[in-house]
Amino acid sequence: MVSPKTERVHTSYHQAVTATGRLSSTDPNLQNIPIRSEQGRKIRQAFIAPTNYKIVAIDYSQIELRIMAHLSNDKGLVTAFSEGKDIHRATAAEIFAVELDEVTTDQRRSAKAINFGLIYGMSAFGLAKQLNIGRHQAQEYQDKYFQRYPGVLTYMEDTRQQASEQGFVETLFGRRLYLPDIKAKNGMRKKAAERAAINAPMQGTAADIIKKAMLAVAAWLSEQNDDRVKMTMQVHDELIFEIHQDIVEETTAKLVELMNNAVELSVPLIAEAGMGDNWDEAH
Repeated sequence: MVSPKTERVHTSYHQAVTATGRLSSTDPNLQNIPIRSEQGRKIRQAFIAPTNYKIVAIDYSQIELRIMAHLSNDKGLVTAFSEGKDIHRATAAEIFAVELDEVTTDQRRSAKAINFGLIYGMSAFGLAKQLNIGRHQAQEYQDKYFQRYPGVLTYMEDTRQQASEQGFVETLFGRRLYLPDIKAKNGMRKKAAERAAINAPMQGTAADIIKKAMLAVAAWLSEQNDDRVKMTMQVHDELIFEIHQDIVEETTAKLVELMNNAVELSVPLIAEAGMGDNWDEAH
């Protein structure tokens, strides 16, 4: 895979492969290297910065949940994000009816599974399996979630309805995502299409936002005309740079600002930066 010309590895990005509009990567696929496994981290350690440079990874924090807050305009979610609360802790406090500072690690973990599960249209059955609890209890958690965040439920029901009537859903910027199975006679295919209908506007909007961020960053880089900073990779909600150590602090701060302001939502967009001598350290 190493190019004889540059002595580096170069991936290929594709605009029109994924259904949601996210870029995909092949030869080699650099977006599928696991971050939580030891093996994945070892592979990331092989991506090293040149001498006197740092690898900087800037990642959008919980972007899909923020998009959910914006699209559903749910008061509770919007308030939690606007006040900079830990969203999983805030959700746990709501569902388990405890004070924010009394939330246990297990309660936060359950709330995180619910927050992300709902984005992917997970059923109470799926949630029960993930949390290793009874289906009845999982259903109770889900019901409580929707009582606390009614805007999310309304958004989900409206999206399903719209998808069924029109055969497509849209991202925040009006890009259409077609769902041919939404009227399928086969119940499983129809259910899968309904789950996709809820998730696609969020994944699709996240894809649009990172592309807008890349355009903003590219425009700024060409203005600077400084070859000591390069945008080298995009991995889902993350941009990876090589930046000379002499300018790494101020450049990273500027890049974070550009990503935070790529679009305006009803809740803040938050990009977080990490840096190191290799890609693993930059997390």
